[in-house]
Amino acid sequence: MKNRLLLSIYVIIIVFAPSFVNAQAISAKAFYNSDNVTATYLGIDFTLTKLINDNASNPTVIVSEQFNGINFLMVKENKKYDIQKAYRCTNWIVDLKSVEARNLKANPDSLISSNDADLTRLTASDIDQLVANFDYGSHKGYGILLIVEGLDKTKKMATIWFTLINMDAKKVLTTERVDGKLGSGFGFRNYWASAIKNAIDHVESKNYRQWQAAAK
Repeated sequence: MKNRLLLSIYVIIIVFAPSFVNAQAISAKAFYNSDNVTATYLGIDFTLTKLINDNASNPTVIVSEQFNGINFLMVKENKKYDIQKAYRCTNWIVDLKSVEARNLKANPDSLISSNDADLTRLTASDIDQLVANFDYGSHKGYGILLIVEGLDKTKKMATIWFTLINMDAKKVLTTERVDGKLGSGFGFRNYWASAIKNAIDHVESKNYRQWQAAAK
């Protein structure tokens, strides 16, 4: 009887151990301390973005063309806008399908703002909600998503939430707002891409090490 009970316990451990190990493996600490990490880059989400102090721009054109134009640029010139390097990822999967579909559904009527406070209006709870409702398709494991909060033409600054995600659970592992200062660029796409690049460079040189030290 005792041996049968022990055998039953052993079988339960064998059956459930793999899923337990996989669940434990997906963590901020595991990500930031791995030498061979794989992540899916999900792109830049603009669905919560406010374009501040820029009444001259056409919000309909921005939603229909420019947001995904910026996403395309990041991938096309990935060595310049090197998000993979900033996150120290060895293996990098790129899938922009979900974010591109989301961006096209952004509301042009709510894009333009004259309120400087909109540059920093979001909270971590807002990011949690977006992540929980994001469509990850068949992807599992770690996801990286950039969520643009504000583009302020007067302050010449963009605010972007750099977000590491457990796609299995649709949960945020780490997220932080990072400022990006405008550089130079002709046209809406290149103009704001310069600010995103500045933020990416800041993550590579400073934020990543902070996230690594704080990871749990």
